[in-house]
Amino acid sequence: MIRINLLPHELRPVKRSPVPYMVVFAIFVASLAGMGVVWFAGVQEIRAARTTLDYHKTDFAQLASVVDKYNALQNQKLALAAKLETINEIARDRIIWSRQLWNLSRLAPKNVWYSEVRLDKKPYQVTRKVMNKQTKKLENKTETVQRPILKVSGYVVETESLRKDVNPLMDATTADPEFASLFRLEPSSFRDTEFEDFPVRKFTLDFLITPGGAPE
Repeated sequence: MIRINLLPHELRPVKRSPVPYMVVFAIFVASLAGMGVVWFAGVQEIRAARTTLDYHKTDFAQLASVVDKYNALQNQKLALAAKLETINEIARDRIIWSRQLWNLSRLAPKNVWYSEVRLDKKPYQVTRKVMNKQTKKLENKTETVQRPILKVSGYVVETESLRKDVNPLMDATTADPEFASLFRLEPSSFRDTEFEDFPVRKFTLDFLITPGGAPE
């Protein structure tokens, strides 16, 4: 049978090529494949990260005992430092004061007499090692502590051969090996005044008690 299409050319149905549809479908399939590859790679990375995390957790658990031992040693170190400070305090308290009073009289020039010798305390800034509870590390901490002071007060009078000067007494206390090993001269005070109508120089010498001459 012979078929003849009598429709005008512009009214005839257009025959479309399947190539564009095939191209779009291929792109869609490729996109799905790419997303699958990305998803699979992400899953692999997550698995690797979890494996690494489990490894570190195990490693940390094994090192926990080492960390505990380290913290215990640090605490022992602080405890020993506190005991050492206590020993130093005891050593300071064992000064033979009768001997040191004799040393003061021995070191005083002839134109010096004492009016008072007493123990006192004075604030000092010191730096200590303390444990940081958060970081578990030793850190420097500055604090104010009260330390024992020997206060020596008296007068200096001028004579024919000696001036009204406190320096000879100060030099003698710092140069004497026995006295200087226990007491360190601190900034002191002086003023000119009168004692029973005689011109004198009143002084108050502060000595920081440091057994062994250890620097503070």
